[in-house]
Amino acid sequence: KKALKISGPDAQTYLDSQTTNNVVKLQEDSFQFNSILDISGQIISSFVLCKKNKEDFYLVIDEQHIESTFERIEKYHIAEDFEVTIIDQDYSLKINNKQKRGFKGCYFFEDDIIEASLSDKNQTDFDILKILTGVPGFGNEVKSEELINNTRFDELGVDYTKGCYPGQETVSKINTRRGAAFKPVLIILEQEIKLQKEKIFKEDKKIGEIRNTCVIDEKTYIYALLNRESRIDKLRLSFSISGLKLEGLVHYYPYLRPSKKSLAQDLYDHAVGLFHKGDNESAKKYFIRSIDIDPKFEDAYESLGVLYGRLEDYKNAIKLMEQLKELNPKCMMAFTNLSLFHMKEGNIETAEKYKADATLLNFQLLGDQAQDKKAKEEIENKRIADIARREGMFKQVIEMDPEDAMANNGMGEIELDRKNYKESVEYFK
Repeated sequence: KKALKISGPDAQTYLDSQTTNNVVKLQEDSFQFNSILDISGQIISSFVLCKKNKEDFYLVIDEQHIESTFERIEKYHIAEDFEVTIIDQDYSLKINNKQKRGFKGCYFFEDDIIEASLSDKNQTDFDILKILTGVPGFGNEVKSEELINNTRFDELGVDYTKGCYPGQETVSKINTRRGAAFKPVLIILEQEIKLQKEKIFKEDKKIGEIRNTCVIDEKTYIYALLNRESRIDKLRLSFSISGLKLEGLVHYYPYLRPSKKSLAQDLYDHAVGLFHKGDNESAKKYFIRSIDIDPKFEDAYESLGVLYGRLEDYKNAIKLMEQLKELNPKCMMAFTNLSLFHMKEGNIETAEKYKADATLLNFQLLGDQAQDKKAKEEIENKRIADIARREGMFKQVIEMDPEDAMANNGMGEIELDRKNYKESVEYFK
């Protein structure tokens, strides 16, 4: 994507007065989703706003909308001290940038990076992530002159606590009343089918429209706008497109959560499912992706190592188990599998060493568990003794004053903790 640069002492104030999100609260070297609306709440332009500092901003936007956005910004630029220029430089999104250079924020996932660089141009993966996370693209999943309340930019890029901006009154009214008439959801079909951007019908009544689709593992995923009656989470929806009758499961967005740990877990769960089906090559790919997203995901290392072992690729299996052992020096399965895989490779001496290490570690873990058990018992004994002390004190007070509120409440809590509910109720009464 390309960018507009807005620089000057009044850049922040002007942008905050003209856009839907809070520009003042945005941290330096960070980005946010943001939009410019007309007075009726319809989108003129949606973009990613990158803040270098309070005088230097970059609006990252599709090239086809950059001129119209430039014109809209300049239209109300009267006396404010700033300049707008079109930057002849590509800007790209880095989902897993270990160097952490560029503007930081949550695009698809937390800690994503936007930077001025050559794009990887992996458009297929980008489109799939848009559909699964619900993060729209302006001009594709979101159309120009569409009410922002009807789009995911409403959740991603509207601050309802900030001051006025063009369209703010309309947007707030829709939000505080019935909400959007149509809203994006994900529909999953248990079949592979090619679909166009078409209207969705139910019993000859239009209930929505398709904005984008993708196919993953013989399932079809639809980014759709649905009406209020149809967009119910986990609803099994029967509908038709161009006369073709279909049935799918509705999911609220985000289907993939913005946490990278959650993404890694989703990829891992999918890999395990493929592994159980016997699709080892696909499972391997998803285990690797899971580790790439979360390099400390122990279960993914273990499962991928076991998969390599199943495929008799013992060198890679050993490599994975060594990495797991570095991550967690007390991981029993790392030592056990290292012994097994070295044995398969004919490294008898090394295999025996790891077997001995596993045995020693097992004794250590049993010792740690015994210590934990002892510590928990000591804590529980102290708690019981403290309850007995408090009980004696409360009962003495109640003997002197049966209606003492604090003592009755204290006894009520004690009996509640003991699951003596009838006695507890009497004290609370």
